[in-house]
Amino acid sequence: MPAPEHPRVASFTEATPQQALAAVYDEGAVAYERYWAPVLHRHAVELVVAVPAAEPQTGLTVVDVATGAGTLLPALHHLAGPGGRVLALDRSLGMLHRVPSSTVRVQADAGALPVAPGSVDVVVFAFVLFMLPDAGAAVIEAARVLRPGGWLLAATWGSQLGTGADVVVREELDHAGAPVFPELARSDAETDSAEDMAALLTDGFVDVRSTVRPLAARFTPEEATAMRTSCGTLGWRFARLDRGSQEQVRRDIADRLRALPDEEFVDRSEVLLTTARRR
Repeated sequence: MPAPEHPRVASFTEATPQQALAAVYDEGAVAYERYWAPVLHRHAVELVVAVPAAEPQTGLTVVDVATGAGTLLPALHHLAGPGGRVLALDRSLGMLHRVPSSTVRVQADAGALPVAPGSVDVVVFAFVLFMLPDAGAAVIEAARVLRPGGWLLAATWGSQLGTGADVVVREELDHAGAPVFPELARSDAETDSAEDMAALLTDGFVDVRSTVRPLAARFTPEEATAMRTSCGTLGWRFARLDRGSQEQVRRDIADRLRALPDEEFVDRSEVLLTTARRR
């Protein structure tokens, strides 16, 4: 698999939303796998248990859209069974590099799945639909590739609260003059409640069920600093500072985080888990 290519800073705003997001995740893949993926995995893995076990002789075909670092893949391989198969898709080559080569990996967009119509038993969208410029297009693609009765599994955000530590990192990047990350079209408003998810899945799906749970993620000051300066949009901004500015930002962040109470390191965002069946 070739090394990922990153858009130049000057041309970043000319990239498509998919290319822009891929560039962010390419750069932050290692930190994402270490700090953020385990937090999300605790919740996404609960989606898998909703699907009945595969028949031993046939197995299931499972497509993990935006697989990220691949933390959900062991559970999906177990779900697929010995006779099944799992396909890991992501637009970010940096993320696909984190996925074990024992799983088939393909670079692809959520809105254009490289899969034949009616050939899949389970499509997984774990923490991706809200980031897309058109979540509806991804849902249409899932309906296209799923067999009748096939499962769509999605994890999205309800509320997105973040932490006080996140605010500190953002403020220090602003103070240092880090470039602002270009605003990209997203689908948060179509995916952040049970009612919104039901509306999104009206065409093509039945038995839509959603549950809300707290993210309840706690970070140490060191973890919060490392994560927010290494991945995501804040990490993208930090990477565009010169080395001297980066060192100063780290010192300033550390000074301010030492003064924060413990509760400012807890992310109380809400996770929305949704399952549905193809008509």
